[in-house]
Amino acid sequence: MFEQFSKEEVRILKKICENPIFKQSRPLHVEKITDMKKLKFLICEKYDIKLIHLEGINKDATNVKARKEFINIAYKELGKTVNQIAASINKTHANIYYHLKKPSPETDALLQTFNDSNE
Repeated sequence: MFEQFSKEEVRILKKICENPIFKQSRPLHVEKITDMKKLKFLICEKYDIKLIHLEGINKDATNVKARKEFINIAYKELGKTVNQIAASINKTHANIYYHLKKPSPETDALLQTFNDSNE
């Protein structure tokens, strides 16, 4: 069932392992987001906006996209309730439901690439 490596294959694998690229690189550490506070800061950093704009009433397109992404991730990935999300960004539950009905930012990006390929 198990086959052993030939001497040539072992020699090649040793050379690969001795490569300085593999010695310098470290495994990627992915930290899972567990709280909405950290998620808010990451979304603000991604969209280059301030926290008050994410929580505010400004209807600028960038702010709305950031809110939409925050709401979708908090609801789908973190499993937060609508009321918890609403309380964290000073919105009503109706506002959260409105954003959840709309396509997520990932879907928007996918649709945009599809439309661009058809043009």
